[in-house]
Amino acid sequence: MRLLFTAFPSPSHLFPMVPLAWAARAAGHEVRVAGAPSLVDAITASGLPAVRVGVEVDLTGTSRTSSLSGWHDHDRWPAGWPVAPDLLDDQRKSLLEALGQRQFAIAAGMLDDLVEFGRSWRPDLVVHDAVSYAGPVAASVLGVPGVSHLWGSPGLQRLEMKGLGPEPQDGFVALFDRYRAAVRTWPDAWVDPCPPSMGFGPGPDVHPMQYVPYNGPGLTPGRLLDPPSRPRVCVTWGATTAKLLGADMTELLRQAVEAVAALPVEVVLATTADQRELLGDLPPSVRTEISVPLHTLLPDCAAVVHHGGAGTTLTAARYGVPQLTITRRPEPTLNGERQAFTGAGIHLTYGEVSRTGRPVETVREQMARLLEDRSYRDAAERLSAEIFAQPSPADVVGVMEKLA
Repeated sequence: MRLLFTAFPSPSHLFPMVPLAWAARAAGHEVRVAGAPSLVDAITASGLPAVRVGVEVDLTGTSRTSSLSGWHDHDRWPAGWPVAPDLLDDQRKSLLEALGQRQFAIAAGMLDDLVEFGRSWRPDLVVHDAVSYAGPVAASVLGVPGVSHLWGSPGLQRLEMKGLGPEPQDGFVALFDRYRAAVRTWPDAWVDPCPPSMGFGPGPDVHPMQYVPYNGPGLTPGRLLDPPSRPRVCVTWGATTAKLLGADMTELLRQAVEAVAALPVEVVLATTADQRELLGDLPPSVRTEISVPLHTLLPDCAAVVHHGGAGTTLTAARYGVPQLTITRRPEPTLNGERQAFTGAGIHLTYGEVSRTGRPVETVREQMARLLEDRSYRDAAERLSAEIFAQPSPADVVGVMEKLA
């Protein structure tokens, strides 16, 4: 069987698909992963064969347009909005539609190359990231099943639909019309790595999959192999989030480090070289690890404070680590809310922390609570057991074999 994977041009959307792609290869199937030029290095670093399609994409620039400005600065949205879009006001629905339109433009830039490669290579199945809309179009043009791979956030955030409703956006339909292909508003299957207790219940054609973390390549520092003498707390912020939110998010990360460093714990800052330079001087007790894969660091941590990205959230969840999430965008806020809903963590928005007028003390108090109250660790261990009980990527390959 030949499987063609394709993802939105951000590592955070590629990484959740890597375990399934590798499981397919390990089962003897042929795999190719198609991505924009900016994603090719991340694909090849994962050990998977890459196909370069389309043109360079300025994700930061395309996300800072006036129509999307509200996506980066908000407080909480109504709980459960992905499954109850009627709870959203018109402004928020318009914001989601604008986000979908951005994805359509990115898909349009990939499609010609993707379809050309597909016609030459002739895959039996197309597996696409849930917001890589070039995927369902290519599957329709090629006449093969399409599988939508969610990236770990709860619910089906169907940005291709008007206001998350039943009618597709015009820009989505136009992608199919370009090739005179039948419009596909529902894939043949969904792959969902979000654990059930964080989600909103089972859905039709949705196949659960155990979240197996792949956080990129890297070397495990030898000093992290020694058991910590004090509770080890990881502080980390997503590289993509930092680029999108700029100086405000850098300041919040600095405050989080300062807050945790004042507690009787061992602090490990997991960051990128660029982020570390922006942070300036930090307390001398803070250990900095540059670009270390989180799945090598988190298993020995007593807690983690982070930005609410799906990859960080689920990696910590897999290893039973209590979490303090501080979020600023709707999707990370959803992740933080649902993770806290399980009892395995505490969630705050950036606005809630800022409005206290004492952000460092607020973060310190919440982290102390997370470490001292055993109920958070117990809930985190239950969440971990739930993840390990889900079907493995190898099991899900069997589902795809039946589809092809």
